[in-house]
Amino acid sequence: MDVARSSLLAGPDRAYETPDHTYTYLFCDLMTDTVIAELPLADVTYSTELNGIGTLTATIPYNSETAPLDPETASTPGRTAIYVDRDGVIVWGGIVWTRQPSGRSSKQIQAAEFLSYYQHRYVKTTLSTDTSAILNTSYVPAGQRLYPDQKHTAWSLLAYANAQPYGNPNINIDGFTGTATGIGRPLTCYGFERPEIYKTIAELAASDDGFDFGIDVGWTPAANNNPPTRYRRAKCWYPRRGRDADSSGLVFVKGGPGSSILEYDWPEDGTATATEVSALGAGSGEAKVTAVAQQPDLLAAGWPLLEAVSTYDAVVDQAQIAGLAAAELTSRGGAQTNPTFTVTADDDPAFGSYGVGDEALFVIDPEPLLPAGRSGALRIVRIENSAARGPERVRLTCVGV
Repeated sequence: MDVARSSLLAGPDRAYETPDHTYTYLFCDLMTDTVIAELPLADVTYSTELNGIGTLTATIPYNSETAPLDPETASTPGRTAIYVDRDGVIVWGGIVWTRQPSGRSSKQIQAAEFLSYYQHRYVKTTLSTDTSAILNTSYVPAGQRLYPDQKHTAWSLLAYANAQPYGNPNINIDGFTGTATGIGRPLTCYGFERPEIYKTIAELAASDDGFDFGIDVGWTPAANNNPPTRYRRAKCWYPRRGRDADSSGLVFVKGGPGSSILEYDWPEDGTATATEVSALGAGSGEAKVTAVAQQPDLLAAGWPLLEAVSTYDAVVDQAQIAGLAAAELTSRGGAQTNPTFTVTADDDPAFGSYGVGDEALFVIDPEPLLPAGRSGALRIVRIENSAARGPERVRLTCVGV
């Protein structure tokens, strides 16, 4: 056990120290955000994902020091939220979903980012951008009509969920209002099918000319003698989240005095390559909504016909299913590469100076398996911080650009 991290410090503002950084773990009521307890954690790993749902795993010690804090109530699965504060900055927030014994005097918890709440919410009343498919043509949440722009369609789904009794977990969705993207997505969600809200939004985002989305957490600035408060803000980025490589200036290097890469895995995998993608939407038999997208340039250059099939059961619109097929084809073109890099948290670029969606230049100096070295601009799609013991290590998962 990391004694420096897990020991309780005296005073009202308890914190748990690593050799380099101070971590505080706040357990709060999911619905009201009221702090229930501030608990020490061990073996902490937390992650964020682009358009996905990052996770946290950690161990809560059950001992004489934590007993007065009632860790059992503070970490009730499905009922409580957890925030990770690193040096006064909230770097992660989500919902505790599972808890199980780990040894004789601790319990392991698993949590997922706040977007995971909408994996547990469903459309129970038919909602549509098509007024002929609904009875109440007022816009959501008063009626059943979805706003047509893809960004505002996503807002409609979140607003529908938050408007249900006991269904608003203090997530501000104003980030999905404002300037439209200019991309309309006809969509009908039939209540009798109970489509999942997170999955429906993720499918909208994955379409060709889609958007990026997530829920940011943090502290509000102190103002007018009022202390900072925590926030949960749903956000939409269009056309994309993050900076390109030129704008970010991020460079990760392995080799030489400025090396920040500790380990890496830069594989090439042709098993997921596709030169033709079929996307299947709603319906059955010959009435099923389908689209096919093909890479004529790759085929003409000598690539074989390599087919892939993806299913989107809730999609009823032909244009949307065609966009999903095109987006899937783009992501599968050529041999796939999803490299991972383990980097130090404090060497340049330091943890906190980059986020999911950012592009960076990764440089591997010549070594036996790479006599000429290797470099390339990649987009960061997942960031995992292991603050378990000793100096922090950050694992970056990337995709080609």
